[in-house]
Amino acid sequence: MHGNNPLEIPEILRRISRYVTTNDALACARVCKTWSDFVSAIWHTVDFNVHKGLRELDAKVLAKHGHHIRVVKNISDLDGILVLIKSARSLRRLSFKMKATREFYACFIDLLHQVNRCLQHLEIVQGVVEDEVPYFAVGSLFPVSKAAAASKLSFIRMDGLLLTRESFSLMLESCRLLTQLLIQDTTLLYWPTPNTTAAQLYQHKRISQLTAPFEQVFKPNQSSQNDPSLFVHFPKLVSWHTWHSAITGPIDIPTKEIQEDIAKHCRSMRMVSLETRASVGITLLMAFKGLTYICILNEHLSAEMVMAILNHQETLITVGTFFDGDVSELEVVPEVESHQLDTNGWIVQSLPRHCNRLKILDLTSIEMDMNHIEMTDWGCHDLEGLFIRVKGLDTKGKIDRAIQL
Repeated sequence: MHGNNPLEIPEILRRISRYVTTNDALACARVCKTWSDFVSAIWHTVDFNVHKGLRELDAKVLAKHGHHIRVVKNISDLDGILVLIKSARSLRRLSFKMKATREFYACFIDLLHQVNRCLQHLEIVQGVVEDEVPYFAVGSLFPVSKAAAASKLSFIRMDGLLLTRESFSLMLESCRLLTQLLIQDTTLLYWPTPNTTAAQLYQHKRISQLTAPFEQVFKPNQSSQNDPSLFVHFPKLVSWHTWHSAITGPIDIPTKEIQEDIAKHCRSMRMVSLETRASVGITLLMAFKGLTYICILNEHLSAEMVMAILNHQETLITVGTFFDGDVSELEVVPEVESHQLDTNGWIVQSLPRHCNRLKILDLTSIEMDMNHIEMTDWGCHDLEGLFIRVKGLDTKGKIDRAIQL
């Protein structure tokens, strides 16, 4: 039976240890052996950019505490991998920079096979390459035998890699629980046989969120003109966040090709965040059908863009804009340039007037005149969030009227 001190109760200690900082947890563990539960908080997250002395720790220390490690960040050398192979057994999140050496590659495969049964989040980024990007057999990273434990991965990031389309398909097939994929600046080499069709590429039934540049999706291999887009692999895709690749820059894709590809492979798409050129964004919005969520760059808000958004007026629930860069520290939210929209903002008001299912309208850079708002009722009677500037909202009556909209 414990005394009156609640800190002597193990369950309370375990709960407290989840919310203390690493330094505080270390101090607590040093004060009293009873507070050994704080050790798990100390070892929970390992960042090799911060914890540089981890490589020099005694093997007995690693063997004793390595089972507490859940998150590993910024592995960039062989020593870091060897430390984890010796100690880590229950990793949940892992990020590393790939080095073009056989020893590094082989050891990393061993590490992934070791934690395959519990790893949920994996980030693979190509490290500094002096010559050309090395070929990366990503498919071999995951055990494929029936005796191996099924992969628990739900998120994968691939950045700057070179692999075959077959290897990419094998990775998708090996990670059946994937729901999110971030892929950029990655070349997928595709060598189909005369009898190969896009329909034969592996289609993942769970991935619903894709984060990838426009060029990555429609030109997964820049040196080939006829390779199928990445959309082929994701028949259940719901959300896509896209922009233009910083490596290749914007690439022109025929509008008809975009429309046909989306019509064939993106029937489940409902949410898009577009950081592409305005013309590309308009093309995409006109190609998709039945979107419920649309977010575009603030600087791209124009009459043409609004008309493209209205293509989804029967289904839209959320419309918003975001800024190119961090504006969180600005005292004044930037406004749309005067040439983008007419002074009355009538075209923007067509969104709440015609999108009857709209619940969130986030256009903080737009100023609407209250007198013009009152001219026509808005159709979105279930609006839950409204973020705009209102000119002339200077009386209680007008404020009440705005709330009732």
